[in-house]
Amino acid sequence: MRAVVKDKDLGFEEIQKQIALLDGSYVKVGFQEGTVTKAQVKGQRKQTAGLSIPQIAAENEFGTKTIPARPFMSTSFDENKALINKAIQGEYNKILDGQRTTEQSLGLIGLLMTKLIVQKIRAIVSPPNSPRTIAIKKSSKPLIDFGQMVQSVRYKAVLK
Repeated sequence: MRAVVKDKDLGFEEIQKQIALLDGSYVKVGFQEGTVTKAQVKGQRKQTAGLSIPQIAAENEFGTKTIPARPFMSTSFDENKALINKAIQGEYNKILDGQRTTEQSLGLIGLLMTKLIVQKIRAIVSPPNSPRTIAIKKSSKPLIDFGQMVQSVRYKAVLK
């Protein structure tokens, strides 16, 4: 009598593929190139179409001669390093367990980071808007006027 050996792949090959895919893959979070404002009207004011949202975000993050720095991207990461690292480790474990693909995990990390940036934009109150800006906007809320910047935070999973 001859013994028959049957090799069963219980998902190990796919897990190896997903782990290999992690090498060099990443998530881009923020304001994607080419994102521009849309024409909008708010009361008597108009939002011009075609302004670069990444440029507007950078001016607010770092400040200009007339706009004080209100860092929302860097601080959203710095203040949540432990949470982000825990999420990354959790997603890595799910990939190892065969529960998620690399693309799915990167997408979930991207969603988390997008949420953190939006929360930070909404939470910032300092430095306050100038009295002139408050009079023009009819609001003292920094970083949010027409709402297009906060609505433009996106992520993109880049797979290698």
